[in-house]
Amino acid sequence: MRKLLIRLLVFAAAVLAMASAWADSDRHVVLVSDLHVGAGKVGNDWNKIEDFRWQADFDSFLGWVAARGGKGSDLVFVGDTFELWQSPTMTCTGDLSNPACKIPDCNEDDTEIGCNEQEALARLEHVIKAHADFVNSLRSFVAAGDHRVFFIPGNHDAALLFSKVQARLLAEFAGLPVTVESRGYWLSGDGEIYSDHGHQFDDLNQFDRWPAPFVDRKGITYLRKPWGENMVQQFYNQYEYVFPIVDNLSDEWTGVKFALDQASFRQTSVAIGKLFRFVLLQESIRQAFIALGEDQLPQWDRKTVRRMPTDFFLDILKPEPRLYAAASASKKSGGLVFDGASLTDNEVDAICAAKNNLAGATPCPKLSTELGAAVKGIFIGKRQMEVDYLRRVLPQVAADPRQVASVYVFGHTHSAVEPATLPLGEMKGGSVNVVHANTGAFQRVASPSQIEAILAQPKMRTKVALDLQPEDLPACYNFVWVQPYKGSPGVKLLRWSQRADGSFADSQGTCLDAN
Repeated sequence: MRKLLIRLLVFAAAVLAMASAWADSDRHVVLVSDLHVGAGKVGNDWNKIEDFRWQADFDSFLGWVAARGGKGSDLVFVGDTFELWQSPTMTCTGDLSNPACKIPDCNEDDTEIGCNEQEALARLEHVIKAHADFVNSLRSFVAAGDHRVFFIPGNHDAALLFSKVQARLLAEFAGLPVTVESRGYWLSGDGEIYSDHGHQFDDLNQFDRWPAPFVDRKGITYLRKPWGENMVQQFYNQYEYVFPIVDNLSDEWTGVKFALDQASFRQTSVAIGKLFRFVLLQESIRQAFIALGEDQLPQWDRKTVRRMPTDFFLDILKPEPRLYAAASASKKSGGLVFDGASLTDNEVDAICAAKNNLAGATPCPKLSTELGAAVKGIFIGKRQMEVDYLRRVLPQVAADPRQVASVYVFGHTHSAVEPATLPLGEMKGGSVNVVHANTGAFQRVASPSQIEAILAQPKMRTKVALDLQPEDLPACYNFVWVQPYKGSPGVKLLRWSQRADGSFADSQGTCLDAN
């Protein structure tokens, strides 16, 4: 009898160990990200900073989801659904030679804090009113079948973690299965699919103490402001107003360089003077990644680096002759005086890592030959940062740390990534592999080659990239789809794109690869 009991216990343990292999779901899961539903229209025209201009296209997509919903579907918004970093009340010059914006709310000039709860609530209130059709469409979608909607907060809509802001959004869906994920992530019922926005393994956009990205000052709670939000204020608020597709290009830095390349040399010099910190750091980070694989890199004398003159930092731009010439011209005219005192530790490390790898650059002084903790993230690369992040996070959110999710879906970068196996290495449950995929942005995006193809069209030959509007870009939107499954989820990256007859259809692949 005792032996039989032992065998039963062993069998029960084996069954529990295989629980994830028996996971199943009869629901469709559709994940979209980075809609950036925002400022809306000014009169009959779109506000130039509005990214979500595609309500009719989105409605047809919701119809596709509903038609394939079967027993039910989960529509997961993987962060940055709402654009709450940009103020709908700001005013801009619209002059590329002297771009400037006035932002009356959310502590624009403070590099540490953003909106308080009331300011964030006012921004969301504007967005809801400006995009009533977006809210109505989601309400109709959920009410029409056994569908559920989940909003994961991202870095641009982290304000959803304020209780009043969250309550205001959910009031639009009273009595309906719509959820804001206050945990900062979404996990499928069987624990197999984990999704978050992806900004928490991006040093430039992560928040301390996520999902509580707050800081208190004199009894008032504010959103903490990551470096990325400062960049948005320094660049996109000013330059998107005169170059509306700047963040519809394949990645952030491509958009910036495209804008600077299209401007005249004088305008570029003015822009470099205003944006030198951003340009310097983007070039530093790009060059630092070249050094992957080095065993030992020094710990830099950050205090001395912060006291260096402007010329010390200029040589970072030498691999980009146009940017270097513009920065030099701006400095010569007095338009560029860089004070390194405000650089963070990570920013100093990125600059010094790039200089260490750049022939002819004046090197940073060193404290020791030991690799500093902050610079490790720069040199291990984005993929390894994702691996380290998932190794830490997945056991924390799993019911059993030995049985972590087998799928990770994120957004944030605006560039869709096909599903692929990501080895996480040895963990408590043994060797773990995760299928990861990036949803891309559910907005119109284009690569530089696609922009060139658009400008080559006969009707566009009198235009340059600065003239293009988001509506000129291909009507194509990426998303991730997981069909009902038994055993383990099958993940597909699809694009929702317009055909020659004007109708939409799904197909496999990324919009940046589409013709």
